[in-house]
Amino acid sequence: MVDLRPNSEIADGIHWIKGYSNNYIIESGDDLILIDTNMNRKAKGIMRYIRSELSDKRVSKVFLTHHHVDHVNGAHVVEKVFHPIIYINERDADYVIHPKRRPLPRNWLIKPLFFVVDPFIRNRAVHGVEYVVDGQQVDGISALFLPGHTEGSMGFLRNGVMFSGDAVVTDRRGNASLPPGVFTENMEQAKASFKKLAGFDFEVLVGGHGPPILEGASERVKEAVERLGL
Repeated sequence: MVDLRPNSEIADGIHWIKGYSNNYIIESGDDLILIDTNMNRKAKGIMRYIRSELSDKRVSKVFLTHHHVDHVNGAHVVEKVFHPIIYINERDADYVIHPKRRPLPRNWLIKPLFFVVDPFIRNRAVHGVEYVVDGQQVDGISALFLPGHTEGSMGFLRNGVMFSGDAVVTDRRGNASLPPGVFTENMEQAKASFKKLAGFDFEVLVGGHGPPILEGASERVKEAVERLGL
């Protein structure tokens, strides 16, 4: 049994930082690559971990899986400190470059709440942004376009590790699952993206929510496709 501990190195050169969402740090030579930046506007957990465990390295690149506030709100702090290149799909970029009101949740009970609080939880704008598209290669990272949870959701594959964002998450038992419907913009697209991701080979899956899958991950996602009737 693998001992999964948040805020630690869970695979060779892969660090799991757990906040409201999962964030990951990849060691790449003398530099660091960051996958998502958490909800806290000061990115406290990420910055604290870098200072305490990786103090001799700097973040050179940030890959944002999608525009939701729990994944991008700390991006401006990371940019201010490290001045990295920030990659995001063009369809989600306006929410990061020019913060604007996000699509509201689908549930009519919580939709009014998010309408009220949205101005207070929007991320601050970042500037060093480059668009990333399906199939693009950046420093050994392959970009996968996985729309549905948001219009511009992306996954990133590197050395057998799949960073799936919220396109594939895991439940408390570590089973691969669809993103929550209440926050998913187009569930039919999300199901198609889930199946698309299942067509790739990877040993490890680290998603935006839930514990990572560290062994046989692509087979686990394929099994989930069958289990969910996709």
